[in-house]
Amino acid sequence: MINLPDVLTQVLAAIGPETETRMGELIHEFGTIPLSEEDRLSALAGAIATIAVTRYRKHRMTFIAALCGWSLEISNAMMPPPLPAGRLRPAGPINEAQDTLLGGIEAILHLMTDAGTDPHHCLVAELAVIARLLGQYNASSIHLVLTAATHAIEDTAWHTGCVVPVCLLDATTLLGRDTNIALVAPRGTA
Repeated sequence: MINLPDVLTQVLAAIGPETETRMGELIHEFGTIPLSEEDRLSALAGAIATIAVTRYRKHRMTFIAALCGWSLEISNAMMPPPLPAGRLRPAGPINEAQDTLLGGIEAILHLMTDAGTDPHHCLVAELAVIARLLGQYNASSIHLVLTAATHAIEDTAWHTGCVVPVCLLDATTLLGRDTNIALVAPRGTA
């Protein structure tokens, strides 16, 4: 097992083994859906954006920042290799994977609420599931997912439940003199 952030470890101990087991089952179930890694990251981005705007509207960027920190901590502990950029890939059931993740998180939250769990623990459990999933990827992939989710949240045409595409090719494409920067996804801040 990897070392988790202290707050996460404390909350997982407080929520009990039944909820923690359900979280592990959800993570496993999401991992078994037949998707390319790019599609899996897209499903994660869509779920993150949906959760951020439905439950944390005023604090959505704080939610994203917490996910970033925890995911990077988990990723640093796991040291996953970079994902290869997928050029040709069959379309996967991204909506199904996103719905599985959102529905599973919702079920966990209901289980916790029914058990009288502190609302703060519900937030941390939600963060824990997504951070564990994102933490399986390297920092570049985590950045692409959270950037895509942030752009979706800020886009007035996007609505909850829609797919948020994540393109791994964006992380590996070299920029040249003739590159149209307006067409390139943001890669960080300066």
